[in-house]
Amino acid sequence: MSETIRVGLLGITHPHASARVRALWEIDGVEVVAAADDDSRLKYFTDKYDLEPRTIDEILDDDEITAIMVHSKSKDMVPHTIRALEAGKSVVVEKPGGGTVADLQKLREAELAAADGLVVQVGYNVRLAESVTRAKKLLDEGVIGDVVSVSARGAALVGEHLTQHLNQPADMGGVLWILGCHMLDTLVSVFGTPESVNARVHKPAKLSGDDSREDSAAVLLNYPDLSMTFNFDGHDNLEWFESSNITVYGTHGMMEVGILPQRLRVYVDADRGSFARGWTDWTQSHFTPPFARTEVNKFSELPELENISNFHTEMRGWIDSIRSAAPIVSPVDDALTVARIVDACYRSEQARGAEIAVDAH
Repeated sequence: MSETIRVGLLGITHPHASARVRALWEIDGVEVVAAADDDSRLKYFTDKYDLEPRTIDEILDDDEITAIMVHSKSKDMVPHTIRALEAGKSVVVEKPGGGTVADLQKLREAELAAADGLVVQVGYNVRLAESVTRAKKLLDEGVIGDVVSVSARGAALVGEHLTQHLNQPADMGGVLWILGCHMLDTLVSVFGTPESVNARVHKPAKLSGDDSREDSAAVLLNYPDLSMTFNFDGHDNLEWFESSNITVYGTHGMMEVGILPQRLRVYVDADRGSFARGWTDWTQSHFTPPFARTEVNKFSELPELENISNFHTEMRGWIDSIRSAAPIVSPVDDALTVARIVDACYRSEQARGAEIAVDAH
C-alpha cells in the first residue's frame, strides 16, 4: 500500500464537508485527522466525525498532513488554497472554487506556481456521475451520430435561495453561480467551452424579495457546430438534482441523461454497435436513501447529504492524482471556464440578453 495520506479540513460549514470525510473513510491508506474553522460549531463537527479541532496554522504547520480539503466561504477558498499549496499540501477546494472570476484566475495562477506533484482539484462531482461518463463515452463513439442540439436543466430545492450559502456578499451571484455551476461544469466536461452566451436571469417579485438574489435563468450556450440551451431555477419541489437532466439530439438518435437518480436512455434509429433499434434504458441509482438527511444538521444551515455516490468517485480521483499523478478529475481550468460562463450570463442579462463572448473581460 502507498504511504498513508493524512487529510485536514479548512472550513466545515458546507454540507459537502461531511460527505467528503465519509467518502475518504472508505479509501485504504487515507486518514482524515483534523479540521479548523472559526465557526462556533467546529467542536460539534469534529466530535461527530472523530476529528481533532485545530487552528488553520496548526493544520498547515503539521508535516504529517499532506492534503487539505477547503470548505470555507467562497471568498476564503482561494486564500486557504494558496496557503495550503505554499505549505506543500495538495488541495480539493469546494466548488465553485471562489466567489468571482478573479478568484478563479488567482486559483489557476496558484496552481501553476505550486511545487511539482501537488494536486489542485475543484469540488465538481456531478460530472463524475456514471450516467454522465457513460453518455460521454457513447457520444465519443458516435452512437447517436453527430450532435445537433443539447437541452439541459438544473434546479435547486425550493427555499434554498434564501440561505446564507447562496447569498454571500462577496459572491458574483446567487443560485445560478453557486448551484447552476454544477450543470454548467458537466456540460463543459462533455462538450467543451462555448464561444458565447445569450442569457436572461430572472427575479420575479412574486417569487422572492430583496433578501435573495436571482430566482431562475434561461441561457443559450453558443457553439460553432451545435445549439445548446440551459435553464435553471431555484424553486424546485423535487429532490436535489432529481429534475436536472441533459438531453442530446443527434443525427441518428438521442439520449437522455439523469443526474440523481442516475439514469441514461438511448434511442438509435437503427442497430448500432451493442444498441438495438429503439430505446435502451439504464438506471444506476434510486432515492433509496434520500439525497439529503432529514435529521437536524447543526453544522450547516442546509441538510446533510445522505446520497454521496458521486463523492466516492470524486475522492478516489483526488487520491489517485496525489498518489500516481493520474489525471485530475475536475481541473481548475474547467472551473475557471464555468466562472467565465456564469459571469457572461450576468453581463448578458445587464445587456437584456445580448450575446457576450465567454472570454471577454
